[in-house]
Amino acid sequence: MKKQFFTTTLFFLFVLGSSLLSGQTKQIDLNSPLAVDPDVRIGKLDNGLVYYIRYNKKPEKRVELRLAVNAGSVLENEDQQGLAHFMEHMNFNGTKTFPHNELVDFLQKTGVKFGADINAYTSFDETVYMLQLPTDDTALLNKGYQVLEDWSHNALLDDKEIDKERGVIVEEWRLGLGAQDRMMKKFFPIIFKGSIYANRIPIGKVDIIQNCKHDLIRNFYHDWYRPDLQAIIVVGDIDPAQAEAQIKAHFSSIKNPASERPRAEASIPDNKEPLIAVTTDKEATENYILMFYKHPLKKEKTLGDFKDKMTAELFTGMLNNRFSEISQKPESPYVFASSEYGQFLARNKDAYIVNAMSKENQIEKTLDVLLAENERVKRFGFTATEFERQKEEMLSQYEKAAKEFDKTESMRLTNEYVGNYLTGDAIPGAQKAFKYVKNLLPEIKLEDINALAKEFVTDDNMALVVMAPDKSGVEVPTEADILKIIKNSKSTDLQPYVDKFKEEPLVTAELKGSKVISTKENKELGFTELTLENGVTVVLKPTHFKNDEILLSAYCLGGTSVVPERSFMSANYATQVIEMSGAGNFDNVELEKKLKGKNLELHPYLNDTKEGFRGNSTPKDIETLMQLVYLYFNGPRKDTTAFKAFMSQLENQVKFMSGSPMMSFYDTLFKSVYPGYKRMIIFPTPDQLKQIDLNMLYKIYVNRFASAHEFKFFLTGNFSIDSITPLITKYLGSLPSAKRPEFWGDVSPKFPAGIVKTTLYKGTDPQGMVGIVMSEPFDYNPKNLLELSMLKEIISIKLIEVIREKMSGVYSPQVMINPEHYPVSKFRFMVMFGCAPKAADKLTKAVFNEIKKILVNGPTETDLNKAKETLIRTRETDLEKNDFWLARLESIYYDGTDPATILNFKDRVNAVTIDELKTAADTYLKPDHYVRVVLKPKKK
Repeated sequence: MKKQFFTTTLFFLFVLGSSLLSGQTKQIDLNSPLAVDPDVRIGKLDNGLVYYIRYNKKPEKRVELRLAVNAGSVLENEDQQGLAHFMEHMNFNGTKTFPHNELVDFLQKTGVKFGADINAYTSFDETVYMLQLPTDDTALLNKGYQVLEDWSHNALLDDKEIDKERGVIVEEWRLGLGAQDRMMKKFFPIIFKGSIYANRIPIGKVDIIQNCKHDLIRNFYHDWYRPDLQAIIVVGDIDPAQAEAQIKAHFSSIKNPASERPRAEASIPDNKEPLIAVTTDKEATENYILMFYKHPLKKEKTLGDFKDKMTAELFTGMLNNRFSEISQKPESPYVFASSEYGQFLARNKDAYIVNAMSKENQIEKTLDVLLAENERVKRFGFTATEFERQKEEMLSQYEKAAKEFDKTESMRLTNEYVGNYLTGDAIPGAQKAFKYVKNLLPEIKLEDINALAKEFVTDDNMALVVMAPDKSGVEVPTEADILKIIKNSKSTDLQPYVDKFKEEPLVTAELKGSKVISTKENKELGFTELTLENGVTVVLKPTHFKNDEILLSAYCLGGTSVVPERSFMSANYATQVIEMSGAGNFDNVELEKKLKGKNLELHPYLNDTKEGFRGNSTPKDIETLMQLVYLYFNGPRKDTTAFKAFMSQLENQVKFMSGSPMMSFYDTLFKSVYPGYKRMIIFPTPDQLKQIDLNMLYKIYVNRFASAHEFKFFLTGNFSIDSITPLITKYLGSLPSAKRPEFWGDVSPKFPAGIVKTTLYKGTDPQGMVGIVMSEPFDYNPKNLLELSMLKEIISIKLIEVIREKMSGVYSPQVMINPEHYPVSKFRFMVMFGCAPKAADKLTKAVFNEIKKILVNGPTETDLNKAKETLIRTRETDLEKNDFWLARLESIYYDGTDPATILNFKDRVNAVTIDELKTAADTYLKPDHYVRVVLKPKKK
């Protein structure tokens, strides 16, 4: 079950889309009601339960089921704090049809993965249960509706199960402890003064969780889990008529309580004077500023409301562009800053929100800049060129959504319908929204946008939070300082913003290109290999999984392994600095402006053994993506200003990381796993930062990308071979092609011998963390990779069953396997979980007991079958994803993977036996060869 953390950059959602019409003759009636997506069937039963049903074929043979309960922590009585969330847990611990833990066990047997396919969350105002099921098994699908019904009103709430679950919830509470939690508890009562939100954080109070009487949970369930506060959402590859019949059969007879408690909406009161909260903590890792201005909620009911939302989005988009431009200057007082407008924490409030991460001792300067930029817009407005670019950006985003209307994932649609039920979010559908934006965007004038600054930034209803480390030498303003800054911002001397923009094309050189000299086709997997004259190999797999998506990756052997250790820090950050420097004749700010209105990304990378690219675009922007690839080879920039800005940001981001117990835990864990290995960087030290040199990193980048002769490019998505080949031959064919041998070097770290145990004492909270790591060499082949994957799934199942459900000792145990082929074939197996510090040894012993059972007897047939179903069901949906095929194509070339193993995956999974996994476990999991690191609080 997901934990709902309150984040300070709160609650902004738009679902819009589009493209501009050249002319308009019809008058728009802004009072016209917004349409409801015609593809969704919405109904309401006599008992008040609402339902949403939609057929959607993405992914195929899957359905997303939701139970949305319009009840969260704000409805708790004083002695129930945390019980809304407790109730969410109890729906997984015994219902009428699935007593005890039978629900999770049953679903695992069908390939449903706990935490991924079945989950839930509790927030201030709602609780939402989520379930994804296959639809090719009618009996299973019918069971899914029974699960929803049980969640809605058939929880058993057995005394023993309640008591057993207390420990799991306490461990979830424990994971949330730390500096952020402590500071949040200080500033909530200040900025939400007079509101129930100030003291109803969903996780609740630990003493109530541990000691509350059973009837308090039952009372919450009786009061608030009722059909007139619930909605059922069904989206997927289903028959809507059958789904409606199932909903009516399961939910029509449910009665509301005879004496219903009224479901009042919680609110946040207005304030005349600014509410200021300054909080510090010794373990805080950043200087963070949040300021917001509360406004009455504007519900999206009419075309006029839709236009208002568009106008607000254009405003914040342009302001964010200015914030980004400032952040790319070395003298910027902040690392990042952004703004947004939308529904705030309470359902009766909107808010204009501005937040920033300030650099060290520059909180006041950051506040100055944030307020000044808003004031600048008040006085001078935005420029016409900024406005035109932002309109293009909006059009591009909404057009993409409209083009993907029939390839939208069911999960996204269910989230929209949940939002419609709970908060009245508009659901016109992507195509209708596209039409609205096309019609409304020409009606929005620049003066409409500029007027919003005075409307958003007000003298009343303002609140401001500062969070900072409590460290010697760290300067933190007082409340009086902040009030003075706010007052002075209204009279500061400002000049209008100057919009610098280059009109020239990205690529100005005349490109000769290269011919295709070889073509190979793999009909079985549907991909084609092209070899160009300049030595570039391009592997193409056209698909129709998405209408408006093309993915790209590329690699060449080498990476940082060919760089000497003394230059590693420069190599480690080379591609980030180059990317922040822009490309060709454009610095990064100019490049961002040039790319406005286009849907694409491209990121160069250098890892241990490879250099290359990761990117994506729409079909209409694929040429621009190719141009960027060309420029990152032929026009990388050596930009001193960008380098200084990057280093300033990096130094400030890592400045206080060592104060965080969790960051120190990860640092200690990996340094214990690879002792003395200087190429493993969790967070760089001041001495390591000094080793990063612009001249050296530029030299390394140019060297690694000096020739594309042995580069291999992979593209999947909506294109045809004929349409994309001319772009490939023109741009990739014009890449430099000096012949030189490319290979990685072996600088891989060594895993320590025997057993290594380390305990880190850090932090003040009763918070423990355990990391167990094993690593062994192995033969990298499809059979061994599959067996490792199955062992991971089986051990995950056992740890949830044992150390979570039976022992109530953890919240969410994580099991990870990371196989590596080059330069040495090996794998890393890791188990990680948070727990009470005193329980670390007992839980570690339980983990090894489960591993030893597999070593002695192999997995049980039940667990083996659960793992098989999980892998098979996951692969079914993966086969319809471009990113899956991109990774598989690259693996065929890099790892030498046999293409046949992709198509016969199901047969290979089903063929795995208990004895084979027992042998694999005996080979790979060594109870006498591991590293364990435990985090415990400082000894008092």
